[in-house]
Amino acid sequence: FLTDLFLTTSPNSKTIQFETWVNKDGNFSKVGKSKEMPSGAKVVGQSVFADFDGDGQSEHLLPVCEDETCQKSAIYLTKLGLDQVM
Repeated sequence: FLTDLFLTTSPNSKTIQFETWVNKDGNFSKVGKSKEMPSGAKVVGQSVFADFDGDGQSEHLLPVCEDETCQKSAIYLTKLGLDQVM
């Protein structure tokens, strides 16, 4: 029942990255490499975590805007440990 850690980082003013850290016996270990924000995203919304597909593991849901005025939006869903974005 130890908490894991999810970070949204900005290594420069043009990109946003996501990092997942897993708590193993009180020590945090980074899982995989940092994931870039979806290509074409101009504005990134608030991350949401839940078991959307009922498999017992939480997924990362990320709402984004594909233009500056947010007239065109999308929702991305990723699974921990996979590079695939749905």
